[in-house]
Amino acid sequence: MGIVVYWLSQGQPFAQGFTDAQLLDALAFAEARRKDKTPEGQRLNGHVSISTELGDAVGLPGVSDQLPPDYSWSKSHRGGPPGPEGTPKTLA
Repeated sequence: MGIVVYWLSQGQPFAQGFTDAQLLDALAFAEARRKDKTPEGQRLNGHVSISTELGDAVGLPGVSDQLPPDYSWSKSHRGGPPGPEGTPKTLA
């Protein structure tokens, strides 16, 4: 099960699972839960969310602590890469 739609209805939690290939079905299902109304016309579901962990995702899950060899960005360089003189550019 790569996709799960979660929602609350009248204070009770619910979940519906979908396979990786059913992304469009899961999106349509979630949208339908968002639009559900009571007979009086009030919103039926107070919260709807989708969680995915698709099998063909790029890379391994998690965050790597290995930076690419050409990575040079830092907070002091947020205005752009250092100029030819080696000093960082600033936003000011």
